Amino acid sequence: MQALWSRAGQSHRCGCRPCNIALAAARRRAATAARRRKPTFAELFTACYSSVFATAAVVDAIRKEDRRRDLDRLLEEARRDLSDLQDREPFAAPEGDARTPDLSIQQMDALWRCLKTIYKTRPYMKEIHKPATVTASQLFASLRSERYGCPSEETLRAASRTDYEELEKAVLADESDETLLSREALNKVQLLRESTSVKHLVNKFLARTLKVDKQPGTTPSFEEACILAKTSQTTYTFRSIDSEWAKRNTVLLNRQLRSIMNNPDLRVKEKMGRVCYNLLISAHAADMHTYNTLIVAFDKAGLHGFADALVHSFFHERLLRPTPSTFVAILNHYKVTRNHGRFLYALACITGVDCRTGGKLRRRHVEDVERSPMLLDWALDVRLRTLSGSWVWEHVPPTRALVEEAIYGLLHFKLFEQAASFFLTCVRWGVGLSTKVVKQVLDECVVAMDWKGALQLIRGLMTCKKQWKVMLLTGDGATDWYLISRIYALLDLCGLRSPGGRVSAACLANLDISGSELGGLMEALEEQVSELDRMCLPAADAPATKAVKGGQEGACPKTRLMQIESVWKDYVYVRKTTSSIESKLLKPDFSIEFRTSMALHIGNAAVQRAIQLRQETEQLVGTATFQSPGWQGFRQGAAVGSVPKRKRGSVGSTGEGSEAWKLQPDMTKPKPRMHEVEVSPASISEVLTRQRARA
Repeated sequence: MQALWSRAGQSHRCGCRPCNIALAAARRRAATAARRRKPTFAELFTACYSSVFATAAVVDAIRKEDRRRDLDRLLEEARRDLSDLQDREPFAAPEGDARTPDLSIQQMDALWRCLKTIYKTRPYMKEIHKPATVTASQLFASLRSERYGCPSEETLRAASRTDYEELEKAVLADESDETLLSREALNKVQLLRESTSVKHLVNKFLARTLKVDKQPGTTPSFEEACILAKTSQTTYTFRSIDSEWAKRNTVLLNRQLRSIMNNPDLRVKEKMGRVCYNLLISAHAADMHTYNTLIVAFDKAGLHGFADALVHSFFHERLLRPTPSTFVAILNHYKVTRNHGRFLYALACITGVDCRTGGKLRRRHVEDVERSPMLLDWALDVRLRTLSGSWVWEHVPPTRALVEEAIYGLLHFKLFEQAASFFLTCVRWGVGLSTKVVKQVLDECVVAMDWKGALQLIRGLMTCKKQWKVMLLTGDGATDWYLISRIYALLDLCGLRSPGGRVSAACLANLDISGSELGGLMEALEEQVSELDRMCLPAADAPATKAVKGGQEGACPKTRLMQIESVWKDYVYVRKTTSSIESKLLKPDFSIEFRTSMALHIGNAAVQRAIQLRQETEQLVGTATFQSPGWQGFRQGAAVGSVPKRKRGSVGSTGEGSEAWKLQPDMTKPKPRMHEVEVSPASISEVLTRQRARA
């Protein structure tokens, strides 16, 4: 640009005034553009000053941002540490404090380890759903009643029913206990999540009510609750704004809910309408105490579907912290609904074995544990926590009510060996149980003639030489006689009671029992019987006295018959377990060749059992008074006692006619049916090859 102005100034001019002015301006412009003005000192100082301060401001901003992040991290760690200390308070409370659990850490650790073993070694679900049982006959029922004075099945079921009044008292005690920790919403996001979960639960209640109660008639409360659930925006307030008022509101709400559910004059629609209406208009979202109240109330009223919705909401939709009575109510719910799978799942949650929801008490991710030294120390206490999956789960502290409910549930689902193991853990570690529970365990094993459960109890009593006297015997004559008679019945069931107390060494070796320990148990029992006789305490009943003193008279055919039935029941259990394992081996986890051979093995075994059953049936029919016409006769529909007239003879006469009543059955093997055709592995492989070629 400077060159252009310079050339413009050197151009020819005509001498007129405009040209002179233009050329002069061009020369000045070229001369001015050629020189660059030097900056002054003030300008240089200002520029340097601004650059330095701008750089310092940027560096300071970066440093402040890093410092803010460090402070946020330290604040979060401090909050977690505070939560750790708050959660540790129930275990570190002094003696006499209301927070002190009724079991020690050592006792709880033993119970947790036993429950973990029960869950990990549980039978297959098919076996729990249809367990092996003794023959349902009047003969064995009368033998059990005559020999041991066993109660009937109806009496046992009535004795194991839940005492809902005691359960309601436990829920009320948790509600009034101010030392229990709770988990509340701290921000708007958590509050919105709670509101959404409660509204979803109410909608479930309303939908299930329509399926349960289909009777005609007006139910204004139900209709009003439906309108309120559809139109209103459910918004709750924070409990932390006024905690005292929130507690009073919860107490009033739960009291109102109990009165509604205990009113016998209201139909189901009206009850559920009032329950849903109260849940929606409450100032705060339903807490754990409200959940406990409704679970117990619904199960008491027989509305198990609504209680199931509450339990599902607790595990999968809410972040509520359970109270001591929460899992008691949950185990009872799964027991009365006969849901054995969910019952075992609840036991897994209590012990921290479950990696999906856990016991809802407390958990920490593995990455958080690795970053925090305090959390690492917290997680290393394996007595109270368990690593399952990517989380460290804290165990649910068991109470005596929870222990007894777990035993009742195991007995209800015919898991006698597991119930005996858990019961012996309580005896060994001094966990006090009520006499009702002790009677129930012994009665269930004797009535069910469960050989494995009886053997488990006998082994445990032999190892707990002193504990079982303290834990089982109460000092009441009738109760002690009854319990001792049950122990003698268990000894009879295992074949460990003979005249003179002599048991063969082979029998002891097969049962893995020490002769000295068995002798110690027998001496302890005889000592207790002698003491009861010396004190002239009355026995519970005549069968109890007969069971105590009957084994000394010699081998009893009735006892032997019940022993055989018990062993047969154990054989059925093994057969069911084998079938379950075989069905598991047919799953796609294994190769096609292995599954093919396994299917052939299962099919051949089934065919052999069918053939054996057919032969036994023919032999049974052939030995009857009127002989069987044979296999072909059965297939053709011939009558068993129809004999041709030409072959009949007079009764007692000799000759051909006298043998007419002893026709030999036709044992000709019929042609194999479709399921009896023997298929070789080669033909199976050929079929598979052709199918693959077509594909």
